Amino acid sequence: MSKPSQKNYSRFQNAIGYKFKNIALLERALTHSSYANENRAAGVQDNERFEFLGDSILGMNTALYLFNKYPDEPEGELTKMRSSLVCTGALCDRAKAIALGDELRLGHGEESGGGRERPSILADAFEAVIGAIYLDSGEESARNFIKKFVFDAEKGGEWSVTDYKTTLQEIVQKN
Repeated sequence: MSKPSQKNYSRFQNAIGYKFKNIALLERALTHSSYANENRAAGVQDNERFEFLGDSILGMNTALYLFNKYPDEPEGELTKMRSSLVCTGALCDRAKAIALGDELRLGHGEESGGGRERPSILADAFEAVIGAIYLDSGEESARNFIKKFVFDAEKGGEWSVTDYKTTLQEIVQKN
């Protein structure tokens, strides 16, 4: 891993209510592949591995949360609820709420192309932050972040995000 920059990300850490012991983990979570590619000679690594880890942690915690919160719901409904909580649009909204886009390290092309507002980049970085928190201090800290920024953001069972893939599958299966 490359040496972290001099930036301490204090505004962002205050926004999420978590202070990193190892700031290099946060910096990597905020590093898009476009920036890493432009700075490969300096040993900069992107956030994709952290995103992979964060996605798994988010998925497991979301499944457990819904399983316990809705004990009478069938599997199909729980799946729809989980999809709406962790879809790109929902995670992008959560990322915007903490101004995650302001902290991203983007390559020149992504920067000029509006990458700080691109839903997929924001959602991926949100998952990468979860992975970084997990690596920095473990499962409980990651779970607390998810509870605060995903579960507490869920509004009383309102599942307003449309899962078009599931809707299409349901239509195809009916016909």
